[in-house]
Amino acid sequence: MNQEMALRVDPLMDEMLDLFVEEGNLTTGALVDMTGKSRATVTKRLDKLRTAEAIEYVHESTGLHRLVEDPREDSDAQQD
Repeated sequence: MNQEMALRVDPLMDEMLDLFVEEGNLTTGALVDMTGKSRATVTKRLDKLRTAEAIEYVHESTGLHRLVEDPREDSDAQQD
């Protein structure tokens, strides 16, 4: 992951990352259902995660994403 782009992981993003780790590939709609947040709110977090190269599209037209690298692992290592 690009070290210049610090990603601030908020509680919703943390929940979404947990879901990717537990469930694997997820659509935007599935994340909306699982988190109970609005599509716009979930989409903003997905955009940030894609920009940070933490997730990528598997199938863009259906909004299917996969976790590439958990950004929380980098922040944990930097705090030690």
